Amino acid sequence: LYEVAESMDPSYVNARAFRIMFLRANEYDSKASAEQMIKFFELKHQLFGVDKLVKDITMQDLDEDDIECLKRGWVQLAGRDRSGRQIFLVFAGLVGSSKTLQSVIRSQYFFNMRVLQSEETQTRGTVSVWYTLGDLRSKTNGKGWFENFMAGRALPQKKAAIHLCMDDMRQFVLTNLMVKVMKSKLRARLRQHFGSLTECRYQLSTYGILPQSLPLNDDGGLNLDRHLQWVHCCAMEDTFGCSISPTEGLLDSSPSARPIIPQQMDVLFTGGKSTSHEGNKSLHLLVQGYSVLYDSGTDETKRQVVSTIVDEIHRRGGRFLKNQGERSSEVVCWKEVPSGEVRQKVMQTFRNRRRQLSRQKVSSTKGPLIEGEPLPNDVIFGRAQRTPGSELLHRLIKEHFEEYESLGRGMKMRLVGCIMQTITDQGGRFLQPSASEDGRWLEVPKDNVRERI
Repeated sequence: LYEVAESMDPSYVNARAFRIMFLRANEYDSKASAEQMIKFFELKHQLFGVDKLVKDITMQDLDEDDIECLKRGWVQLAGRDRSGRQIFLVFAGLVGSSKTLQSVIRSQYFFNMRVLQSEETQTRGTVSVWYTLGDLRSKTNGKGWFENFMAGRALPQKKAAIHLCMDDMRQFVLTNLMVKVMKSKLRARLRQHFGSLTECRYQLSTYGILPQSLPLNDDGGLNLDRHLQWVHCCAMEDTFGCSISPTEGLLDSSPSARPIIPQQMDVLFTGGKSTSHEGNKSLHLLVQGYSVLYDSGTDETKRQVVSTIVDEIHRRGGRFLKNQGERSSEVVCWKEVPSGEVRQKVMQTFRNRRRQLSRQKVSSTKGPLIEGEPLPNDVIFGRAQRTPGSELLHRLIKEHFEEYESLGRGMKMRLVGCIMQTITDQGGRFLQPSASEDGRWLEVPKDNVRERI
């Protein structure tokens, strides 16, 4: 079937974004990746037929039973853990209510491949939480378990961890026996949790899975609002599409990119519009805490500070998302920001904060009033008029711009001081209009002049 798919569309099979999914899922083991890719096409042929071998599966390719199974929420997203890994929730008790096992596996395929369109999910891996407590306990007595397991093996999903939550002692003992005969590599990633909902929530929190990540009420009831919103976004995007600009990666190149629903700790870039989102508040607090080190550090120090902030946001389960611009009023499209662009935006946040503090400092600091009118060699701040002194300042800045950009923090301040000294040697001062608008002038303090230059 691999050869059939390659003959149908070589560009699909040989696409770098497609192949690297399997390499990432198998920790760059080429042999294991090739074997999984063959299993992937066999599974896809079994579920959707030969016509869909080289096509990304969308909601239009699912029948009514598949969509109904998907909406039941037997598998759904639950944000990210503190390491930035995507959390999958699996409610085995909802599988038995599906009409056919085929619908379960087809919905599983659509869900997994949709989520795996995120490069971050591919590289960081996923954390699966199997929840079998109370009314959500599995009622199939193991029926269909093997088929689901084999389907999961064929999908290029990097399984970072698996958590099994249960309240049935017989099930706990049986599962414990099965774990003992597993391969050591899988056994090391699997954890069992026994007890009530509150106890399981607490145990999961010790592994970086926040209690509010689970869409469960205090009485154990399932809340599907967030999941149904995700399904609705998938349907809207597959029907109407989104204005996603083509950039690197499978997430961007696919015409049916997965919908992203902002979570509490995500940082939202909204094109200059202010936002009170919790993730944005966390970013600004981190920038505030590191501002002194960043502003006074070398270029290498600044890079390390930015990396620390980005890693901390990811550790808290947050992502960096940006708005897609024009889009349907019925669906909001978000996109994960590439890592390089994230670093640029964090650095811009530092610069914006520095400018804001500078403006506040200038507006709150009153220099001494001068007698008479400005002299020709004076530099005037806050006025459109150009004096010889102002023109001299702009010429000096233009001449030394490239030199300034290549210097470290300390040498930059020294160069600014030389420019200021050149102005004063010519008999110039640094002035701004008085706030009282009485036609009088204030001499700007040296620290404020240095920040403005």
